[in-house]
Order: sequence, then structure tokens, then C-alpha cells
Amino acid sequence: MTTSEMNLPASLHYVSFPSLHDTPLTIAARMRVPQHEGKLPAVVLLHGSAGPSAREGGYADMLNMAGFATLEPDQWAARGIVGGAEGRPKSVTETLPDLYGARAFLAKHPKIDADRIGVAGFSFGGVAAMLAACHAHNDKFLPGGAFRAIMPTYPSTWLFNRVPGFEFGDLVDAPVMLVTGALDQYDNDAQVSAKLVEGLRPADRKKVCIEVMADAHHGFDMPGVDVEVNDPFGNQGKGGSVIMRHNPEATAKAHLLTAAFFASTMRPR
Repeated sequence: MTTSEMNLPASLHYVSFPSLHDTPLTIAARMRVPQHEGKLPAVVLLHGSAGPSAREGGYADMLNMAGFATLEPDQWAARGIVGGAEGRPKSVTETLPDLYGARAFLAKHPKIDADRIGVAGFSFGGVAAMLAACHAHNDKFLPGGAFRAIMPTYPSTWLFNRVPGFEFGDLVDAPVMLVTGALDQYDNDAQVSAKLVEGLRPADRKKVCIEVMADAHHGFDMPGVDVEVNDPFGNQGKGGSVIMRHNPEATAKAHLLTAAFFASTMRPR
């Protein structure tokens, strides 16, 4: 155990769980459990195309300090893939059984309140979180239920309700906080989330709040990152170069917003 792990605001566990595929995958994950009495709320943290990173740990730290258990699955290891634009699954939907397997694992855990399980996803994982907010996808795995609260973060928002397979609407009964970066070159439009929400039915529109991070590129919350990548989904599907750059101020704001969002939406009923 490293010094940083010893200083975590929660006990650290390395766990695994089965996905909900017809032939289940065994998904490894880091789980952190605050030392609190009683059953705890929990948040699944879904990594992006590059795979697990320090980004998820930063959100886990903030959530743990707020009294939430966290689960950080490694979805790529079970598939033997390395991540990146060329090394990720061909579709996001094929990873949804991972997400709902994670929820099933948490719901059975003796320290977790099965009624208070949320999800936050980043980039590729953010797309999965967006889909999990829709009855069309959620009800295949969790009929009659839903994640308690959902936070997609820079999920290539331009895709939704424009590209087949990325329909966003008929939302489950759960609040959604959609976080984007004003300079994100997947979207190339600081107003992309506002336009998406404006096009929803009124009942769905009420469930979604928006946070746009100023001076923030894709991956603004990934410590130390400052790279350009080529991705066919970049620049609203035109492909080409996309900047990923850490912004410490936006990261700190996002961490605080995350803790506040889940704390306000996942109170005991």
C-alpha cells in the first residue's frame, strides 16, 4: 500500500464482479468505503477511452469525504484492450452490462444502501451514463428501477439526438447533471448541452441540469494531461485533432459540484 493510499478518506478494497452479459465478464475494480456507521450511498465512476486514470480517484476522494462509497471499474482489462481511439470497444452499449453489473454488486454489498446508488462517467463513460438515463437502455437491465442520480461528464454531447444509437430522451426518474467543457473539441460548441436539453420534452427537461466549465477542454479534470489526440468522433464527427488539457480550477469546481449534486439527490427516502 502506498502512502497516498494510506491517507485516503476511506478504506480501499480491490474487488471484482460479473457483468450482466449473457456470458459475463469478470470486471476488476477499486472500491473505497468511508468508515461510517450504517449503510452508505455509493457512486460508480466510469473511466474514459484511455482506461482507468487519476481522474476517477480525484472524484472518489471528494465523494468519500462526503460519505459516499465509490467503485472504479476497469472495463478494459476484462476485454484485453489497451484503450484510446483504436483500443476501445466498438460501441458504448456493449459496456452497459458492465455498469449494471457494478450496480448489482453494490446493491448486494453489506455496507451499501441499494436505494442510493449513482453513476458518474467521463468521456466514453459519460456516454454510458447518458444512455443509462434513458428507459430504452436502463430497462433492459433494471426494469422498474434506475440509478438514483446520474452525472455524465464531457460525453461528446453533440452525438445525442443526432446520431442513430445515441438517442437521449424518455428519461428515468432520476436527476441528471450534464457537465461539459466550453473548449471541448469533440463538441466545438459551448452551448451544445443547452441545445440538447432545450430539445427535450418538458418532463425530461426538468430532470437535467447543466454545468459548462469555462476555459476547459476535454479531459480538463485529468491531472497533468496536455496532449492532442486523433479521434474519429472529434470535431462533431469530422474527426481529427482534439486537445486534452488539465485545468486545475475547473477540476476543483467539478469535484465540489459532484459532491454537492450527489449529496442533494441521494438523501435517504
